[in-house]
Amino acid sequence: MHKRTLAVLLGTILLLAVGSIGCAVTQLATRQSAVTVTPTRTPRPTWTRAGDVFQVATPTIDATRFPGAALTGVAASTAQVISPGQSGPIFVPVPQGGGVSVQTVVVVIVTATPQPPPTSTPGPPTMTPLPTETPGPPTATPTNTGTPLPPVTVRVKVDKANVRQGPSQLYPVVAKLDAGTNVTVVGRNRNGDWWKVCCVNGQDVWIADSVVDVSGPLWAVAEVINIPPPPPTAIPPPPTATRAPTPTFAWPFHVEGAVREYANPGNNYFRVDAVIYNGATPLYSYKLRICKTSTGQEWSSVGSQTSWMWYVLHGRDDGKDVNVPVECASATPPKGLICLKSNVKWDSNGVQVPLDDDVWEVTATDGAGKPVSTPIRITTSAANPKWYHIIFTSRP
Repeated sequence: MHKRTLAVLLGTILLLAVGSIGCAVTQLATRQSAVTVTPTRTPRPTWTRAGDVFQVATPTIDATRFPGAALTGVAASTAQVISPGQSGPIFVPVPQGGGVSVQTVVVVIVTATPQPPPTSTPGPPTMTPLPTETPGPPTATPTNTGTPLPPVTVRVKVDKANVRQGPSQLYPVVAKLDAGTNVTVVGRNRNGDWWKVCCVNGQDVWIADSVVDVSGPLWAVAEVINIPPPPPTAIPPPPTATRAPTPTFAWPFHVEGAVREYANPGNNYFRVDAVIYNGATPLYSYKLRICKTSTGQEWSSVGSQTSWMWYVLHGRDDGKDVNVPVECASATPPKGLICLKSNVKWDSNGVQVPLDDDVWEVTATDGAGKPVSTPIRITTSAANPKWYHIIFTSRP
């Protein structure tokens, strides 16, 4: 009795298990959409990485074990990709017509190949510090003494040239020099037509510019002042039968007339306006060289113009406006009108140098800065500032 009951119980359990398996297979087939399978014998696929995801192999059916079975639809030829966290189903094909089938689904987990650690780029080599030098005593800074100017010399160009005690034929003759004799210049007279030279018979003497050739920095030759008058016993040279030569100047330009001065109250700077012309026409590109003798500072003006610049120093007595280019240039200007004419100018205000009680030298130069006139000395007073006007001319 007990054995029969046990056998019945075991049979019942077996039937229930088989029924459960059948139901599970039937339900899976019901949920899976029907597909049409085509018999094929496909080798196991090769796997390629599809990013950092899971990839399911293309399903296959072993035709030797399941003859007549076939796969159809997408699942028959396409690998299924499952991303991490995906909750969708994996489709497993079943043989057409239902029934029990056995399939093996292979899931390949593709992992990212670890990246190699970054290789550090070597920096520049570490430099070994040089030994620190022990400083010695400081080197004395040499004093800039400037390049000395070469001497100015004269070379006698006529035979038996007279040298005298002073800058005039009224002074007695000291000696005669042969042509080709070189003598050093130590000074000049105001007009620049006589040179003081050293030395003849142990003393300074004078020689006329007309009988010598001069070389060197002429602008550096200082004017000799306080020249003693000729001795009363000096005998003037006898008149000659030939016509006296026209006086010439050692420089291409000389001052015409006197330096004019105009009051310039309230302005503590040195100003000079000049005319550089040939006696009628203003000349182009000549300059003024200005030297402040107390400091040795020198400046140059801009080049001269070929037209006149006019400055009204005093207006018309009737108070009317001045037609500057017409009335200032007129031979009969309106009553009271005073105009100043120039074609080059310079003032120390542009270089921030005060007037001071000082001596200034003004020299006309060509465009390259070579002197073409003797320096003109002007004494200034800070308490009584003035405006200066000079006319340089090449007219004899």
